[in-house]
Amino acid sequence: MAIVVQPFERNFGADIVGVPPDLQVSDDDFRRIEAAWAAHGILRFRGLDMSPEQHVAFSRRFGPLHIMTPLKFNLAGHPEIFVVSNASKDDPSRPIAQEQGAGDAGLKRAGEGFHTDGEDKRIPNAGSFLYAKSVPPERGDTLFADMYAAYEALPDKIKQAMAGRRARYSRIDLHHVYYPLMDPLTEEQKRERPDVCHPLARRHPVTGRTSLYIGRWACDVEGLPKDEGQALVRYLQEFAQQPRFLFRQQWQAGDAILWDNRCTQHCATGFDDTRYVRTMHRTTLEGDEPRMAETSAALAL
Repeated sequence: MAIVVQPFERNFGADIVGVPPDLQVSDDDFRRIEAAWAAHGILRFRGLDMSPEQHVAFSRRFGPLHIMTPLKFNLAGHPEIFVVSNASKDDPSRPIAQEQGAGDAGLKRAGEGFHTDGEDKRIPNAGSFLYAKSVPPERGDTLFADMYAAYEALPDKIKQAMAGRRARYSRIDLHHVYYPLMDPLTEEQKRERPDVCHPLARRHPVTGRTSLYIGRWACDVEGLPKDEGQALVRYLQEFAQQPRFLFRQQWQAGDAILWDNRCTQHCATGFDDTRYVRTMHRTTLEGDEPRMAETSAALAL
């Protein structure tokens, strides 16, 4: 059966239909999938049944894979797979006790708050491929934001204010806010994750299109007074989260979504993790240093 690309509403995202459950596809089919990813930003695959080896092998066709740290949240024997889960190691069908914190089978409550993976690093991740192993009967959705559309919809005066500028991202400033269940950063970890700055308007290295690049780890804006920079960051974060830019993934076991961190944001939503188990496996692609969009530089002249 030939694969079929079925775009979502507004052309943001697409279903890839007709792939085998293990995602072992021909080179020609893979090239179609890769082109669809560039065109739509997020791709959804349904009814998958992949082994960890197959998950890693398919992901690696897009490029080198990133090993997430700390390693304790990666799948045993497969460090390329980052585990997001509230399941007990002793009984994967049972949620860990609330007081156990971050979890003992994977990282609990990861990704709540709009962001792109690795945005607080000098070289953020290019893409991520999340595979649903078990999902709760209600809630636990993931929201995705179209950052191409968000940039295009910005008022001209805001584009002018952000033209040629970079936001400062800080794991040090915000780790305790977004990972309250994890241990505080050690001094060594702080040295390993210094603040970084990325362009607010980012040029995609494949499509050449401009996207708004902003996320939850952004604090303020280079070259602006601190209060002005913080206000601009808040405005852009809230602007990108409008419903008109969003797609909601309501997970089923066997679903997987491949998203492009260079032109999308995503946000995990909550569920009752004292009653239900949600276990997801994610591979993560290495990326490239964000480039300032030429359009934003031109606006500053």
